[in-house]
This record gives sequence, C-alpha cells and structure tokens, in this order.
Amino acid sequence: MRKIAILSVLLMLLMAVPATAQDEDGLPEFIEHTECAVDLTGLEIPVVHLGDISSAGYSPITLPLVAGFEDAINYYNARGGACGATFFQENFDTGGDPNRTSEGYAQLTSDSVDLLVLYSSADSELLRPTVAEDEVPVIISAGSIPGLYGENSDDPGWIYATNPLYADQFAMFCDYVASAPDVFGEEPVLGYLGWGAPFAAFGLAAFTDGAVDHCESVGVDVIDEPQTFSALATATDVAVQVEALINEGATVLYTNALASGPVRVAEAVELIGFSDELQMAAVNWGMDTSAALLSASVLRASDGLPVMDGVYGSMPFFWYSDADSEGIQLITEQAMANERGIQSINISYILGWTLVDQYVEMYAIAANRVAEEQGLTDGAEVFAAIDGPLMRDVLENLDYAPLGILPIDFQNGAIRSVAGNRIVQMQFESAEITGPPVLVPLFPEEGFADTPDTVGVRMEMMEEEE
Repeated sequence: MRKIAILSVLLMLLMAVPATAQDEDGLPEFIEHTECAVDLTGLEIPVVHLGDISSAGYSPITLPLVAGFEDAINYYNARGGACGATFFQENFDTGGDPNRTSEGYAQLTSDSVDLLVLYSSADSELLRPTVAEDEVPVIISAGSIPGLYGENSDDPGWIYATNPLYADQFAMFCDYVASAPDVFGEEPVLGYLGWGAPFAAFGLAAFTDGAVDHCESVGVDVIDEPQTFSALATATDVAVQVEALINEGATVLYTNALASGPVRVAEAVELIGFSDELQMAAVNWGMDTSAALLSASVLRASDGLPVMDGVYGSMPFFWYSDADSEGIQLITEQAMANERGIQSINISYILGWTLVDQYVEMYAIAANRVAEEQGLTDGAEVFAAIDGPLMRDVLENLDYAPLGILPIDFQNGAIRSVAGNRIVQMQFESAEITGPPVLVPLFPEEGFADTPDTVGVRMEMMEEEE
C-alpha cells in the first residue's frame, strides 16, 4: 500500500498551489465571505469557549485549538476581521473536572454571549437545558445524541455539531467494512472499546442501538457488550478488555477515545501479539497528530512502525495530507510562520481556523440582516442588536464551507450535526515522526459522502419535504 514520507507532506503543502493570491481586502481569493452592508470597525467579537485544556486526557487536542484560535484571530484581524470588527478569545478551563463546567459557563455568560464553543459531549449534555433557557447557541465539534437531540433523540436543542455524530461515524465505518471483505473478511465481528467514567458520554457515544442495528444490517456482527477503560489506563490494563473481545470472536476493534486512548488499545494489541490478526479503527480523534506522536513510543516488532500505523478512522474534513486544498495550504503556511510545533498541527488547530472563518461569515450575515430588518446604519447599534436567537437562526440556515475545508449545512434547523465524512487510514513510512500523520482516503472512493443516519432525523426531514 502506498505510503508517503510525512515530512514531504508539509513541504508539498508549502510548495503546491500558493495560498497567497490576495484580493483587495488582503484575504486569499478562494475565501468568499458575504459582502458587508454595515461597518463594525472599532467593535470586538469574543470567541467564547469552555472546556478542558489542561488534563492529560484532553489537553493534547484542546491546547492546539487555543493555538488555532490565536493564529486565525490574528490573521483575520489583520485583514479586516468581520465587517471591521476584530476578534478576541475568552475561555474557561475546566481541567477535566465536570463540577467546574457550570461554574465556567456562569462566568463566561455573565455578560451576554451570542455564541459559545464547547469541546466535550459530557459538557454539552450537562449544559443542554441551560443554553436553551438562556438562548445561547452552541457550536461543538462532534456531540453525543443526548447532547444534540435529547435523551429520547426527539428534542433538537441549541447545540450544533460541525462533525458527524460519533454513532454515525461508527455506522459509516461498518459500511466500509462490509464493502471490503478482502480486508476484513467475509464474516467480520466488531468489538467496541471506549473511555468509561468520567468520559463515558464520549467513550460510549458511538455505541447506540441505531449504530449497532445499522452495522448488523450490512453484515457486520457487533459484540453485544462494549468494553470501557480509564483515560489513565496502561496498555496492560487495556489488554484485559482486548482479550475479552477476542475471546468473543472479535476480528475488528473500534475505539471511541482520543489522544492516548486509541494508542493504548493499539499497544495492548501489540502486547498480546495480535497486531497481524486484528484490524483497528477509531473515531475521527483517533486519526489525530496527538495519537500519532504518542504511538511512536511503542513500535511494532514485525515492521518497526508506530503501533497506530494502519489504523482506520473517520476524517470529516480535509487534512494536512490533502495537499490540493487551498485552505489546508493556508493553515499549514500560517502554522509554520507562527512556529507551531508538530503537536499543535492537528485536528483542533484546523478547527480553530475554520471556526474563526465561520464566525466572520456568520457575523456578516447577522449584521446585514439587522441593518435591513431594523433600518439601522450605525455599526454600534447594529452590533448591539445581534443576539443568541439571531445567531442561532443564521447558524441553522448557514450553507458555507469555512476555508473550503468543512461544509456547514444544518438543513434549515432540521439537523444538529453535519453529515459529510470519509474513512481514511493512518500510514507511516518510518518510526520518525516529523509532522502530522498521512491519512489516506479509502471510502468512499472519491471525496466525501453522508454518513448513515442512526438517529433518523434526516429521514424525517426528507419525509416532511415530500
């Protein structure tokens, strides 16, 4: 299977089609925002975010988000911001303590907030009723079904995910397994592992009746009981769960964890000598640079490569090895210019950039709507009239791909998570890691496709349209 030198990927990105062609506002020509009808110069827009940026479990992916926000804010502020208004970020670090989530929310919303960014499924579930009561729309990367749609999956709230649901990602992986019997066998049996308490809202988010039913419907047998492990577990600890799944016939392992989580599973598989017999896959966070870097500490005996080599998973947007993407070229160029280390060039760094670009577009739309509907021309008056309900309406009706990387479309409020995804494979050429991992797209054969709908909301939307 074709492998690419990781260092060469970054070089290709910098040498490929340049992302420096500028329009009159100083932004690359491929970035097309709604034209501003009102001047907001002199005003400031907070990028408010709440979550864990310091615990061992989450910080490898959340600290780069802060870096992405910083670099993107500086970049856009230098080029006009949003209709002249500049951005700044304001955050509260829960440190992984769920008891601090409400405290952080109260602190960040003591003044009115138009939008809030969350990181974790558990926080979205906890704050779900509060943000609805306060009318604060929330953007999260990928949320749980209870967080987005309520405990009974029938109550869409004020929280919107810019990645597919974890359950939908799991179902799409099953579609790939079913389509590739030469890789996974004619009768694949899938064992599921995820983080347990206090991160079970994330760790078990993909193991739903809808996702399991879908897998079974396409011919992928799923072991009835998922295995859970601590975010602080060692490979020896996780080996117990892996062996339990093997004893029940597992030929494929799927992991819903991030950073060290998928790595511990891969290390456990190597520890018990099953690296050549088991296929592994992970949620999109398992495809992250953080997992690649951590996996370099344990190399496979058979080929000397990091244990995450060959792992499959979701990647719902363009990645650093998608060298033709002008948005990726720009982000990589700026990461290098700002001397970001390898550990920062990851999923969250991309999301920091796409979120700021999305904010630019949303505030332009919101300001234009206020000016038109209320007949206002003064920038300060227009800005003061932008609030949570308006931004929620803008978000629900947004049809925009920030930096051309991540299409955002909530179907006029019919859904709470975007659907586009693809299955990729992490590949290494050697044990030396000099940049983000190469992710080779495998399924669908070209581009992206909508995940299966394990909740049924998209089907309901189609029925209503008919």
